[in-house]
Amino acid sequence: MTKSKCHLRHKFVGLLGAMCAFSFIALHLPPLSGNKRMKLENTLMQFMPSEDGRRHLRLWLFNDPKTVKRKRIVTGTTTEEMPKLQLALPNILFIGAQKAGSTSVSTWLFRGGVCRAEIFADEPIYFGKEVHFFDKKARYDRGVEFYARRFQHCLVSGNTEFIMDATPDYLTYPTRIAEVYANAGPEALSKLKLMVILREPISRELSLYNHMIFYGHEGLTFEQHAVSIRKGKGNPHWVSTGKYVNHLKKFASFLSREQILVLSYDEVRTDPKKAQWRIQQFLGGEFPGELETLNTHENPNKLRVVSPKARKVLGRMFEKKNEELYEFLETNPGPWMEQRPFPRFYLE
Repeated sequence: MTKSKCHLRHKFVGLLGAMCAFSFIALHLPPLSGNKRMKLENTLMQFMPSEDGRRHLRLWLFNDPKTVKRKRIVTGTTTEEMPKLQLALPNILFIGAQKAGSTSVSTWLFRGGVCRAEIFADEPIYFGKEVHFFDKKARYDRGVEFYARRFQHCLVSGNTEFIMDATPDYLTYPTRIAEVYANAGPEALSKLKLMVILREPISRELSLYNHMIFYGHEGLTFEQHAVSIRKGKGNPHWVSTGKYVNHLKKFASFLSREQILVLSYDEVRTDPKKAQWRIQQFLGGEFPGELETLNTHENPNKLRVVSPKARKVLGRMFEKKNEELYEFLETNPGPWMEQRPFPRFYLE
């Protein structure tokens, strides 16, 4: 046997062995993430001479076949078509606002049978409620398959009527949500329902400030915090969230208002049964149980009253946007069970 033929034979045997190993890994190893995934991928990619082969191998090894639209698998030097499989995307997004009762409402819905996200290795327990896909760039950049795998178990169990991600930070990310659901197909976008609870912006700001104090992430007084935001030196995301109308207009540009339920925090807090009724009518299902007061901290340093100075500073930023919100909701009515007119905000 010539040297060139011997080399080709050894290369073929090595490739065949590699493919057997790939098959074993794909069938028997659980989903990998982080450094382990990267090391394994780099090792296996050495056996794939072409970029096309490497791309298909990534799909084969690292995307769950029950969740991802897997188009091809590598078989030596050829490829074979695989059946297209459904992406398990939530049909309910509870988009916020942060510190406006999302934990209480989502806990009631999850206990009532709504399918929640699976928590993967090295993820905090609260990712079962809020996946933080659209608001965290590092997670968003991993693609829609990464997101859909968290809800694969909903498909497997047949619990697909109500699938929800209740990340309250999504309110400020309408563009990413639009892109992902539009690319998933017109049916995914047309069946999507959004829920949002709106709270008086200054009160919400104070609640978030107390939350940050409790976890040691804020060193300013609330007055100093308000002034810093006014000067553009504070966290811009905080103030952006309170300008609700800006975000709702963007969501309404790609979704029907019938697909967006806007709830009042005051009603959720003072008349929870009415709020539950609105949600059940909107989703088209019945969910047992009652809303509970959750996510409260016994914080001795908790600030309960907004000083006149802080109120004046923050009021200037939110007053105009609040008026725009009332007008938008009145001239662009939502689903029939939505509260109308939407109640005006009052500082708590």
